[in-house]
Amino acid sequence: MKRLLVVSGIFVGGVVVSRILSQKPPEQPSRFTERMLDRFRSHMGRMLESLPEDSPPRLVVSTLPRLAEQNDQILTLLREQNTLMRELGAKREADWAESASV
Repeated sequence: MKRLLVVSGIFVGGVVVSRILSQKPPEQPSRFTERMLDRFRSHMGRMLESLPEDSPPRLVVSTLPRLAEQNDQILTLLREQNTLMRELGAKREADWAESASV
């Protein structure tokens, strides 16, 4: 009897846990989460403002926009290169197929 109760308790617990884990997270954070994030952001902003201009955290924050811009440029160049390589590969395949049929 005790064994049946233990097994059924474990089963019910597993069902509850699986339902909790299978739920999608909310699309928008709760008001509490949003307030905590706002507090964190304002605290970090005040902390960064209080640091000297040449401190490492401020230097990192100041370089992030430039890095994002460079990343965008690199991705654009890679996409162009990918397109050109596909065109070249298609041309080579067509040339190879033409020479093989002759």
